[in-house]
Amino acid sequence: MIISIFASIWWQNLWDELILKNEVKLLEKKYWKDTKFVVFSYDYKNPFLKKSNVVYREYFPIWIRDISNIFNNIKNFFVFLYTVFISDLIVIWWWGIIYDSENQSTREPLDQWLFRTRVFNFFRKNVLFFAVWLNIKDKFNYHKVKQIFSQAEVTVRDSYSHELLKELWIASTIVKDPVFSDVSSDTSKNMIIKKVNSFDFRFTDFEDIDLKWKKVAIAFRKWYLTKTWLEKNNQDEEKIINDIIDYILEKWWEVILLPNSFHKSDYLANDYMFLYNFLRINQKIRIVSTMEDVYKKYIYKEFDICLAMRLHSIILSQVYQIPFVWVSYSKKTDEILNAIEKWL
Repeated sequence: MIISIFASIWWQNLWDELILKNEVKLLEKKYWKDTKFVVFSYDYKNPFLKKSNVVYREYFPIWIRDISNIFNNIKNFFVFLYTVFISDLIVIWWWGIIYDSENQSTREPLDQWLFRTRVFNFFRKNVLFFAVWLNIKDKFNYHKVKQIFSQAEVTVRDSYSHELLKELWIASTIVKDPVFSDVSSDTSKNMIIKKVNSFDFRFTDFEDIDLKWKKVAIAFRKWYLTKTWLEKNNQDEEKIINDIIDYILEKWWEVILLPNSFHKSDYLANDYMFLYNFLRINQKIRIVSTMEDVYKKYIYKEFDICLAMRLHSIILSQVYQIPFVWVSYSKKTDEILNAIEKWL
C-alpha cells in the first residue's frame, strides 16, 4: 500500500515533525507495517523522521514567484501528479488551513489546497484530513473551505474546527493530537501544576510553587506575553521574561531555555533566536541548540518543570509526565487543556 502524506513540515519545527512521526506510526498500526509513505514537504532534504519505508518529495508549487524555480516547479508538478496517481490513500494534515491569527509571516494557502484537492478528486483518490485545525476569520473564504473538505474524510483536533465544518454541512470527528501517541506507556496522570493567561503572567505566579534546587525549562514564543502592540514595541515582553528568569535564579533554580521552533527564515517563529537573547554570563542558564536535543530533553526528563507556552511543549510535558505551568495564549492552547482534562 502507498500512502501520500501532505505535511506541514519544514523549517525545523519540533511540533510538525512529531506530528508526522506519530501519524506514520498510527497509519502503520491501522494498515500494516510495510506500508510505504511518500511525504511532501518544503524541507524534504533534511527529514527529522528517517525510516526505510518513508521517502520525501518537494511540494508543488514551491516559491512560484521566483523565476529561478521554474524548472524545479515543472519537475515537482509531474512528480506530484505521478505520486497522486499511484497512491492508495491521500492523507493531509495541516495545523492551520488559514493561520491568519498567528504572529508570523505566512501566506494563506487556501488556493493551493483547492488546486491539490481538485487533482485528488480528478484521480478519484480516497482523501483523509488528519487531525487538522482550522482558523477561518473571513467568511468570504467559506466556499473555498467547503470545496476543499466536501469529498474527504475529515478528522479535526478541536471543537471550533468541528463546529465550523458542521456549519458548512461537512461531517468531521474530533481526535487527539497525534503527539499524544508519542509513547505507549501510561500518561494518565495530570501534570498541570497551574494554568495562567499569558497576558497576565508574572514571576509572582511562582510564589505558591515549592521548587527549590529544580531545573526549570522555559518554552516561550515571541510576542505572546503582552496585550498590545504598544507594549510589544516597548519591549515589555522581554522585561517580563527577564523578571521570571531573575526570580528563578534567585531561588537557586537552574533555567533551561527550550526552543520548539528553529525556523530558518521567519524570526517571529524562531524560538531559538528569541530565547537566545535571555542568556546570561556566569549564571545557571543555558539554551538547547538543536531540535533533536530539545526532543531528548522531554524524553529523558532532563528538567523538573516546564513553563509551557508552545502547544507541543504542553503536550510533550503531559506525555512524558513532566510537571508544567500552562501558559495559555490562544484558543488553540485552551482546546488542548480541555482535551487533557477530558482524556485523563
